[in-house]
Amino acid sequence: MQSFRLVLFALGLMLAGCLLPASGTPVHVDMRAGSFWSGQGRLLEVAEEGQRCRVAVRHRTLVVREAWVNCEYVHASTSRETATR
Repeated sequence: MQSFRLVLFALGLMLAGCLLPASGTPVHVDMRAGSFWSGQGRLLEVAEEGQRCRVAVRHRTLVVREAWVNCEYVHASTSRETATR
């Protein structure tokens, strides 16, 4: 019964948009790009001109939002990983 509740809870979180997508490069998005709960996000796409990046980041309401931001504010999340520009 408890595992069933856990599965329902996880499903509810996914439907509510609280989980970051599994695809994409882990990045840190600078707070100057928007009002995010944390800067941890995923780089999903880089525009052809290389100036705009589409990222998925948790908003202050704890809902994951996708947004186009200036690539200047997108940084590799660790020194071993590099964000593609």
